[in-house]
Amino acid sequence: MTMQPLYIISACSITAQDTYNRENFLNPVRSIDDGRLFVIDPDYTKYINPVAIRRMSRMLKRGITAGMRSLDEAGIKTPDGIIVGTSRGSVTDMEIFLHELIELDEQALNPAGFIQSTYNSVNGWLAMLSKCTGYNQTYVHRGFTLELCLFDAMLMLSEAKEKKHLLAGAFDELTPEYFTIRTKINYYKEQLPNSLNLYKHDDSTGSIGGEGAHFFTVSNDPANATSSLRSLAMLQKPTVAELQAGIDNILKENNLDKEDIDVLVCGMNGDSRTRSLVDTAINNCSANTTVVNFKHLGGEYDTASGFGLWLADHLCRTQLIPSEVTCKVGTSASVKNILFCNTTIMGNVSLMVVTSVN
Repeated sequence: MTMQPLYIISACSITAQDTYNRENFLNPVRSIDDGRLFVIDPDYTKYINPVAIRRMSRMLKRGITAGMRSLDEAGIKTPDGIIVGTSRGSVTDMEIFLHELIELDEQALNPAGFIQSTYNSVNGWLAMLSKCTGYNQTYVHRGFTLELCLFDAMLMLSEAKEKKHLLAGAFDELTPEYFTIRTKINYYKEQLPNSLNLYKHDDSTGSIGGEGAHFFTVSNDPANATSSLRSLAMLQKPTVAELQAGIDNILKENNLDKEDIDVLVCGMNGDSRTRSLVDTAINNCSANTTVVNFKHLGGEYDTASGFGLWLADHLCRTQLIPSEVTCKVGTSASVKNILFCNTTIMGNVSLMVVTSVN
């Protein structure tokens, strides 16, 4: 079966930078020194009743708002399906439930924290608010979570004979306790650099913490789209040779040479264990290619690739590459073909080809 490209009609991302308001992106750029990049919370009252907000966790508010705003910007009131992913669900609610479990000796527990921490809570709210009674799916697959959501959307739209619009996205959150626990297993760096200098400190293990919510309204109809996801590949702990073969294959699928790649969006997380994979992706580029990074702006988390895809779409929309994300300047004068390469601390790599529709 020939896979249908995902035409991205709109994208909304809530991150540690002001990505929610595109016009304010990196104006100013935000950095931290404590290794924890928490999101900038927007005004949630536009999409959520203020009375309901009081009972919602941070993650619910972000997921709902990002998803509804994506639909709003696309001019879609009710999507044909909702596909959402998360690696951890609402960590805050789960921590509250576990604390009460201990403090109350497993007696008279309030189930609200447990209920709202489930992985499909955001899906349910989005379905109710958008009145979507169609396909509704949740994926939980660590560093490939968003990628599986997008792959599912590609399969659905490839099978569709009529025009369809789907809402696809992912979210994860960071808490102080979660950060402390993961630091003990070398997920985060012991010697924390300023976040803007993250990829300059790839001589030690670990990265910096982050969180975010990223949603995309996608379609099999190119009308009103600004970018398209042409191909997607997931590589389970590849060697350098396997990653190179993966890059060669995904370019060949799209009839592209490395000289055709205008921008490489690279998920450099500053971890010495994945340095060789990052170097492979960068060394694969020609002089035409500008290399950009995003994890020094949003941090590392299992669904951070959502920020990278949002950035790729943003570059296609604006045809401008901010200096704050640029690691290497290429000679290409436009943003047409983008190779996206995200590396996780687990050593997994996802590859995408994104092209401008303009």
